[in-house]
Amino acid sequence: MSCAVIGEALIDLIAGDDGAFRPHLGGSPYNVAIALSRQGSDVSYLSPFSEDQFGDKLRARLVAESVRLPLERRSTLPTSLALVSLNEQGVPAYRLYRQGIADKDVSAAELIDTLPDGLKILHTGSLAITPGQLEKIHTVIVHARTAGAKVSVDLNLRHGASTDMAAYIEGVRALVKFADIVKASDEDLELLGMTSGARRNAETLYGEMGSGLFVLTEGGSGAVLLTGDGIVEKAAYRVERVVDTVGAGDTFHATFLAALLRLDTLDGNSPVWRLDRLA
Repeated sequence: MSCAVIGEALIDLIAGDDGAFRPHLGGSPYNVAIALSRQGSDVSYLSPFSEDQFGDKLRARLVAESVRLPLERRSTLPTSLALVSLNEQGVPAYRLYRQGIADKDVSAAELIDTLPDGLKILHTGSLAITPGQLEKIHTVIVHARTAGAKVSVDLNLRHGASTDMAAYIEGVRALVKFADIVKASDEDLELLGMTSGARRNAETLYGEMGSGLFVLTEGGSGAVLLTGDGIVEKAAYRVERVVDTVGAGDTFHATFLAALLRLDTLDGNSPVWRLDRLA
């Protein structure tokens, strides 16, 4: 059973204690692809890499992690950058450089052509669901669902990801209706302009999905899973010392998707989810 991932691969420039920025390979979907592979899932990363040196390093890491790369073409556009600063609690803030970059240099037709056979889950989200990318992503999602795959979307909203935040929010809300699995943090829901509290906001957004699974992460408070059969809540594991939380949500969601595949909780093309296997 295979997974496919669409979305950004970029360089996180993270500020150290000395104020200097150091490069780290990243991007939410990129991180999800690696985490899925490390847990034994057969995963393909579909977005293109730049021909620049950052693109070389991003691509080489996925090869080393046994992630399949069906799109052989490289982009002449540069690799995207993100300046990342951490507060005292290790929570990151981002400044994004996303104009004319490699991971967006691909058409819907090209992505559809690289979808693997036997696809069970198509995952996307984060910077791939900004307004300029949304029509393309929607086209691929509809194709994958028609072929019987489940669609996973991690909202992972970012300030500054779009110059038109209203269109950004409207597009994300519209895309949720086409997803089978949605992950959102309490911060994501706030950025969507939802003000009724994280749990109530999650219930509202899950209602817009109509069926499937909705995962709400609440940082140190744990996570909540909403399904048509009921709700599962899990407290967070205690961590004595938090270094930073960059990529934590990506790893969490990849682990959840890997568990769905490993436990065979996906019931064919039916919207029925076997909650007994998830508890």
